[in-house]
Amino acid sequence: MSSFKEILFWIWQFPQNLLGLFMLLLYRHEKEYHRLNGRTFYYTTEMSSGISLGNYIIMNRADREDGMKHEYGHSIDSRRWGPIYLLVIGLPSMMGNIYDRLFHRHWKYSKSCRWYYNQPWEKSADKNGEVDRESYIKRLEERGY
Repeated sequence: MSSFKEILFWIWQFPQNLLGLFMLLLYRHEKEYHRLNGRTFYYTTEMSSGISLGNYIIMNRADREDGMKHEYGHSIDSRRWGPIYLLVIGLPSMMGNIYDRLFHRHWKYSKSCRWYYNQPWEKSADKNGEVDRESYIKRLEERGY
């Protein structure tokens, strides 16, 4: 993508890019990263899941395949929604994650996973990132999780 277009996308996503840079300050000791289509993935053991903030994706090192695709899907939403992404996608996603962790602790992981990824903003990220969530959940259920 052209540098000019990347600069425009960075400005369009300014609130989440600024928050992403702030988050990187918290994880500045992490050195493992890679770039994909104008986004930079940073891997850390300090996060239990992942977060997509504009051009910056920070996620747990262990969660590579589907997690990476899912967070990349959120970054597509970020480019689509621009400055209101945090209100439309980011905040509902974070609140859903917190709600799931607090109120679904006693659920099987597959049931919790199905509930969480069935929310519209999570479905959108899966679709954008081409995540086959149903197959993943079926594998979890087969293993008794």
